[in-house]
Amino acid sequence: MPDFGAFLPLLSIAIALSAAIGVVIAFVGNKNRGMSEVQTNTITALQAQNTAQEKQIQVLEKKITRLEGVFFTLQVTLKKRRGLLIEVNDDVITLIDQRTGVEHVVQIHTTGQLEKIAQQEEGK
Repeated sequence: MPDFGAFLPLLSIAIALSAAIGVVIAFVGNKNRGMSEVQTNTITALQAQNTAQEKQIQVLEKKITRLEGVFFTLQVTLKKRRGLLIEVNDDVITLIDQRTGVEHVVQIHTTGQLEKIAQQEEGK
């Protein structure tokens, strides 16, 4: 009868190596699956952000269209009733009185600066 005792150490080493290889494969598989889940979550979040920004752009486009209409109406009304021309160049507005030829140049300010100017004028 053959002695299987000599094969037991080799068998235990083979089993240990197989188990180690199985653990490595399982770890790599879980790591890849986890990365895939992170990518999926990131894509979903970015798509939601894009949708929200597209809606915001649509709202702002409507607001700009309305403000352009209001500005045009003001230009026409001031020209007809008061003889004032309004010219907008970059960050400067020029008011021209057609009757007297007087020009008044006004710097365009942001909202925070307009509030400061209003407070300064109230203090005068």
